[in-house]
Amino acid sequence: MSYDTATIRQLNTLTSEFYAREAASFSATRQSPWHGWERAWDAAAAADPTLARRALSVLDLGCGNLRFERFLAERAGSPLAVTAVDNCTPLVKDGRQPAPRPASPQAAGRQRASADSLDSAVPPHAKQGPAASERAMVDFRPFDIVESLLDGSFANRLPYGTCDLAVAFGLMHHLPTFALRTETLAALLRSLRPGGFAIASLWQFLNDARLAGKAAAVTDEGRAAHSLPPFGSGDHLLGWQHAEGVYRFCHHTGDNEIDDLLTAIRADPDTPPFREVARFSDDGKQNNLNRYVVLQRCEPQADSLC
Repeated sequence: MSYDTATIRQLNTLTSEFYAREAASFSATRQSPWHGWERAWDAAAAADPTLARRALSVLDLGCGNLRFERFLAERAGSPLAVTAVDNCTPLVKDGRQPAPRPASPQAAGRQRASADSLDSAVPPHAKQGPAASERAMVDFRPFDIVESLLDGSFANRLPYGTCDLAVAFGLMHHLPTFALRTETLAALLRSLRPGGFAIASLWQFLNDARLAGKAAAVTDEGRAAHSLPPFGSGDHLLGWQHAEGVYRFCHHTGDNEIDDLLTAIRADPDTPPFREVARFSDDGKQNNLNRYVVLQRCEPQADSLC
């Protein structure tokens, strides 16, 4: 579905206001790594065994509370240099603080059950250790990704051709159009050095019957409350826990669309050649709420193989 610019901005504003209002409660449910990160890291490290020994340069789009930086710092052999992008400064500030003490299994279970089910498969003991700032040099760039995509400044705000790893976790579903999702994936690839890896998660929340039911009801409610036009396939609004009047735009991305995204990126002459290293489902009780793609920018001598 293609929305006009005013609608895209309206949907983005709803999402941004949600995070601004619910930053603390959202961050509290996002203290553990997703299991899929481990599989994605393993896939990249298998393709390039030197990855774990490098002093990594990383781009993290939609970095949130920097929990991926904590995850990565425990696996990389050297300190990280991270360019972290988000428009919710309170989330990032929370990630710069020492990690909270692990909740009791009972409290953690209640917290996860009231969230999005994504963290439900993570064992309670898998809490991360030091603050991200203790193991990584984080260059936080506070800007709105959707707005920068619309005004044409996005590419100029990001590293170009220098990153070992570029990721977008929990971001792609907030981008309201196929074109914006395509440009964001392409930007991950353009940020990479030859041989670097781009990893993205694409939320498939409609695989969960409970979330699908909530999405249908909340979408109708939110569209009426904000006079929004009809939505395209896979487009929904979701609320948060028991909060009233907060909505976030979320898009369910199926495998056919992932294929279309990669095809569109390959056709872009400004995007470097790449290969798909891995694609898999993970996270949630049934390990099917996130679809991951692991891409590797081709080395110059390997371009013909991509």
